[in-house]
Amino acid sequence: MKKFLTRLLIIIAITLVADRALSYVIRFFYNTTTTTDEYKINSVTSRMTDPVIFMGSSRCHHHYIPSIIGDSLQTGVYNAGLWGMRNIYFQYALLSNILERYTPETICLEIHPADYLKTPFSDIGTVGILSPFIHYSHDCDELLKKAGVYYKSEVSHLYRYNSQFANILAGNLSERSFAADKGYKQLNGQLDISYGAPKPEKFPFAVDQEKVQYLQAFIDKCKKKNINLIFLFSPMYATEKTNLFDIPSHIASKNNIPFLNHYYLEGITGHLQYFHDFGHLNDAGAKLYSSIIGSELKRYIKRK
Repeated sequence: MKKFLTRLLIIIAITLVADRALSYVIRFFYNTTTTTDEYKINSVTSRMTDPVIFMGSSRCHHHYIPSIIGDSLQTGVYNAGLWGMRNIYFQYALLSNILERYTPETICLEIHPADYLKTPFSDIGTVGILSPFIHYSHDCDELLKKAGVYYKSEVSHLYRYNSQFANILAGNLSERSFAADKGYKQLNGQLDISYGAPKPEKFPFAVDQEKVQYLQAFIDKCKKKNINLIFLFSPMYATEKTNLFDIPSHIASKNNIPFLNHYYLEGITGHLQYFHDFGHLNDAGAKLYSSIIGSELKRYIKRK
């Protein structure tokens, strides 16, 4: 029995040493990969210093062009949005990491119904992609714990990169993202309505009180750091009269936050040439919308 336990301890020790050694190598390549998700999270966490940043999920990622908005505001702008259901759990965790290094003057948060409704595929698991940054900030760590990722990643450091191996490899073999984009990712092509025009997207889901609490926590964290926070909603192709925005409107009003809701925007909504699909602008649409929002934001963003 003693011999067995000795061998077991040796195997565990070798496994842990190998895990740490390989994770160190993977971390090196994680820092040099150009694949969009990893490159952008790294840039936002470790390098971004712009006074104005845009945060949100894919509609932020594809709709706000920093060069156009920055020209309007006469200041540096970075688009920190990421595709996928990067809901308020992810945004709060990412904000916590950002604030460990520097404090932006203004944050423009592109709101999505996934930030306050019980929409599918938008639970707390969205924070898992931030596991390479364990120990970076307390609040991000707390969310990783709630998501069931933290302790697994403490036992195995390789586990932190478990879902990202392919991206890390691909992003080191070829160039996928460019610093000149400042986070913006363009979409090309035009919405295809040959099978019928899209109808307004429905969100028949209950309010998620925990998400609402994290949305308020996001606001409180910005207030504590004296960050000028602005809520946004960019245009959709098809719209209808809806109470979908009652919750963010109420939260914004309660906290004295501007909410620039462009769910319907004349000149863009309903115009095929500006949409890649029913919910995302193509590059032409993003250029037009960015020029509009850049001009509008002048009223709310005063340089320090």
